Amino acid sequence: MYRRTYAEINLDHIVHNFEVLKNAFPPDTFLCPMVKANAYGHGDVAVALCLEKAGAKHLGVCLLEEGLKLRQAGVTADVLVFRGFEREEAREMIRHRLTPVVSSWRQLELIETEASKAVQIHLKFNTGMNRLGFQPAEAQALFERCWQNPKVRVQGLLTHLYNGEDAGTSDGHSAAQLALLEKVSEIFKPLQPQVHCLNSAGLLNHLAHPLSARRWGLRPGIVIYGYPSVPPPQGLVFKPAMTLRSHTSTYRELKAGEVVSYGGTWKAERPSVIAVVPMGYADGYHRILSNKAEALFAGHRVPLVGTVCMDFLMLDITKVVQGRPLGELGEQEIVLFGYGSEGGFLSAQDLAAQAQTISYEILTSVSARVPRVYVGEWARKIGVGT
Repeated sequence: MYRRTYAEINLDHIVHNFEVLKNAFPPDTFLCPMVKANAYGHGDVAVALCLEKAGAKHLGVCLLEEGLKLRQAGVTADVLVFRGFEREEAREMIRHRLTPVVSSWRQLELIETEASKAVQIHLKFNTGMNRLGFQPAEAQALFERCWQNPKVRVQGLLTHLYNGEDAGTSDGHSAAQLALLEKVSEIFKPLQPQVHCLNSAGLLNHLAHPLSARRWGLRPGIVIYGYPSVPPPQGLVFKPAMTLRSHTSTYRELKAGEVVSYGGTWKAERPSVIAVVPMGYADGYHRILSNKAEALFAGHRVPLVGTVCMDFLMLDITKVVQGRPLGELGEQEIVLFGYGSEGGFLSAQDLAAQAQTISYEILTSVSARVPRVYVGEWARKIGVGT
């Protein structure tokens, strides 16, 4: 690692978050951590192997390619593939024991055509998201198609909450969706499927204000990586798993009136010291953060100044160095978000607010050219630790 810009992933924190959720619900609750999109930027293979070893029986991905990658890496847990599929994809899912999430009659027909024996499937219903899934009105016909069907076994039913933030209110959008899913599940009751619908926001709100005694299944995403999308109930603490680290590449002394980076969008109002950091928008650090964000320089919060470049960004460290000769500074740690080695923490949620987006995008934007470095006892347990 010549550049020493990397994403440090603490697998102990991921296991901690998984166990917090597991312990907050009854032992037989369906629990499917989502490891799609490269495990929200954290590295899908390492995270999947870690969660499986920690007791996860189900994992969720979006793409067939993501599921195949996990199988090739040795993951044996039930892997649900959510995107949908055509004939060749159906064939590959069956071949590699991946679990299709079926959202249309055509997909069901493809499974029946390609299967030589019963394939476990999950049926998705559209209860308001209006993206994928059967209509609830089709549930009876679907049940009759699947009942005693030698080619399929309905292992699960699901829907997708489009506003899990209101899942704790009896008159909200989520309550209406869950009522529809309840009716569907009654039709399929003879097949005893798992019924899952609670995303990170939904499950946290449901814990605080349960809408029913129903044991809805869980599909946690962002909360597994330490960023609950709504305030968690008291006593539930989630730990961010990713720290985006870099180092100082060089320093520049500026006179008052001199500018920094493309477009000269930042001008020094006094003699200033600028640290140049080898991290830019090609690494997933958004250009919209120019002149807005902060970073940790040797444990101190300092402002990002000037336009973020493809490969570099600049920090104003004037207050921290206080006139020290640049030759004495040496190479210093830079933390773009996460935990500083000398203390301090920068939240990806705060960075997301400055970028006018959400923490999901901040985490998943960290690009492939940024190495993932795994730390913690669980990293050593699965053989990826440094």
